Amino acid sequence: MSENLYAYAGKILRINLSTGEFYTEPTSKYIDDWLGSTGIAIKILYDELQPWVTPYDPMNKLIFGSGALLGTPAIGANKMSVSTLGPVTGGWASGLSDSYVGLHLKYAGYDLLVIEGRASTPVYLWIEDERIKIRDASHLWGKTTWETLDSIREELNDPDLHAVSIGPAGENLVRGACIIQDKNRAFGRCGCGAVMGSKNLKMIIAKGSHSIKVAQPKRFMTAVKEYLKLFEGSNLGKYGTLHCYGRKQDISGNNWKNCQESSIPEHLFEKMDPRVTVKKYEVGPESFPGCGVGGCGRRLHITEGPYKGLKTTSNQWETFSTIQTRLAVEEPTFMVQANALCNQLGLDVNLVGGAIGWAMECFQRGIITEKDTGGLKLEWGNAELVLALTKKIAYRQGFGNLLAEGCARAARIIGRDSDYYAMHIKGQDLYEVLRGSVGWCLGTTTSTRGGGHTTGALITETFPNDNQEKARQVFGVDVEDPLDPLSYEGKAELVKYMEVSHRINNSLGICHYNTISVDINFLNLPHLAEFYSAAIGREVTVEEFEEIAMRQLNLEKAFNLRFTNLGRADDLPTPRDLSEPIPSGKLKGWRIDKKDYDRLLDEYYELHGWNKETSYPTRATLVKYGLGAVADDLEKIGKLGE
Repeated sequence: MSENLYAYAGKILRINLSTGEFYTEPTSKYIDDWLGSTGIAIKILYDELQPWVTPYDPMNKLIFGSGALLGTPAIGANKMSVSTLGPVTGGWASGLSDSYVGLHLKYAGYDLLVIEGRASTPVYLWIEDERIKIRDASHLWGKTTWETLDSIREELNDPDLHAVSIGPAGENLVRGACIIQDKNRAFGRCGCGAVMGSKNLKMIIAKGSHSIKVAQPKRFMTAVKEYLKLFEGSNLGKYGTLHCYGRKQDISGNNWKNCQESSIPEHLFEKMDPRVTVKKYEVGPESFPGCGVGGCGRRLHITEGPYKGLKTTSNQWETFSTIQTRLAVEEPTFMVQANALCNQLGLDVNLVGGAIGWAMECFQRGIITEKDTGGLKLEWGNAELVLALTKKIAYRQGFGNLLAEGCARAARIIGRDSDYYAMHIKGQDLYEVLRGSVGWCLGTTTSTRGGGHTTGALITETFPNDNQEKARQVFGVDVEDPLDPLSYEGKAELVKYMEVSHRINNSLGICHYNTISVDINFLNLPHLAEFYSAAIGREVTVEEFEEIAMRQLNLEKAFNLRFTNLGRADDLPTPRDLSEPIPSGKLKGWRIDKKDYDRLLDEYYELHGWNKETSYPTRATLVKYGLGAVADDLEKIGKLGE
């Protein structure tokens, strides 16, 4: 552990699986400009990956990062990140999860773990303070994540071990394979599990015996006690992100039959209410250290119906929206079973729902037939078919081998104009319904990691937030209702604000669910600046946070330009979202206006200092954030904005 560095463990651990060598370097060389976790990760990836490296190349790096405030009593500090060159978009890939492994990695003395190379046979990593071991995992290869955790706990006679692991999907290089913390939390999207599988790395275990110190403990704990008051009276922890069910219906944000509809049919609305399912089968809460809402997870025991006997953690909103309602499965407990299966197999729920949803709609329209599917009738609402296809995807069996590529690649392979029904942004399967929520849409489509709402989308549009004056005060925008989902006014500024907020959250390891991402009364940038200042013993301002976050965003953008050909066209909503009005529900008839959206995108690029025609950052912008050398790199490949 570092003697003089507060909040941080002080070291970055680097392991080469090809050679078995490992060494450390000081975290301090990065933190002033890049803060921690995802910020340091993009800096390492940009500086060290050659342009010819591909996602499954041994030279690619897989970087796990413990948030800068992880290990402290900061509210919501429970997140670990994984970042890499990803196989879904071909560019920046990053995901976060609540993680005991992240906590123990820091207690062991490491802020980040950088993995490169490829082991000749399956292995797992054992990190226990200064004792680093690369151990044989041949006996674990082929097991699900649940079986892997149970097996290693039994083998080592330690029922309290925590691990991050991949399942069969990662082993088989499924594009949307993800990494699972223990059994029920996922580092979702982007295909990071496939990169881990390409390295023959099955699992990582960390055990630490050290502690994390803060520079000004009295000030720090005063802030903790004061900021906990922000959460008084909140019930967001009761159902987790499923809390937004009613609001989603109001703003036509529910995915039905692959976004053909954006509301759940009224006659099914009460029957399919996921909150009722959680309440009915809940046996206890599940939380991670520091959560301000008391934890968003619930332990469930399904005691009746087709999945009777299932014991697992409740799913969050994405599984409900991208698998259950997208595929029109009416059985209320199906979401729990589908989520558990995806966690066992190490599959991102968005790839499963996105690929199967595309296939079902193509089947509905006669674009693909039983000749393409191996005899399978892809009918909406068939729960057992969905579960069978999920397994086929993980093992790349039959028609599942095509779906394992995700909807965008599957559509290119099939052709027949099926790409219109592939709901994706930048190749990333999209669960987010974009019509009916402008700020949510803009933040999702411009995300540097592909379609996703956790790096800039205005999530507060999709949660109940009706205090307009508070919203104007928090976001600093002079518009009548900043959270009006149908308004274009001020949305570019709000998305930029959330891009900063989300990146600071991610780098510090703060859960979005404890911040203004979901409730404008929760933690905001000034609160996090106070936490961080007290933790490191140096005053850090909101303006410094903004500069750090924009530096990170611009480097993510440059990273994508180096490895992909993404441009302005890839920041637009899907063709369906741009051409079809909302077909039913409370917002029936509303549609995204292409001209208004183009003007909004222009405004967004101007705010960032990026070229409006290409979306490329300009030299002046990159120099402003200390990225002059990056400007030189982009100029050499003809991708520097003018």
